[in-house]
Amino acid sequence: MSETTKEERADLVRLTKAAVEAAQLGEWDTVIQRYSERGVLLASSPVSSSDADEMRKMDEQVRDHANTLQALLAELLAEAHATKQRLQGFRHRLGQSNITPESVSREA
Repeated sequence: MSETTKEERADLVRLTKAAVEAAQLGEWDTVIQRYSERGVLLASSPVSSSDADEMRKMDEQVRDHANTLQALLAELLAEAHATKQRLQGFRHRLGQSNITPESVSREA
C-alpha cells in the first residue's frame, strides 16, 4: 500500500464533510453512501494520524447528529404512546372501547 496522495486525501476529506452535511440535513442514506465511498478509499491507502484525527472529529459530528435524532425519535414515540393511552382511556370511559381507529370518523 502506498501513502495517501493529496488528491486521495482531498477526496477523503470531501466525502467526510459531505457525510456531516448530509447528517445535518437528515439525509441518512447519503451519509451511508459517503461513508461507503470513503471506506473504499481508506482500504486502498493508509492515512496519516493527523488526517485520521481530522476525519474522526467530523465523524463525531455525524455521531452527535445521529444520537440527537435518536433521542428525539424516542421522545416522540413515547409521546405518541402516551397520547394513544389517553385516547383509549377516553374511549373506555365513554363506553366505546370496541371502536377501532378505522371506524372513527371526523366531521368538519
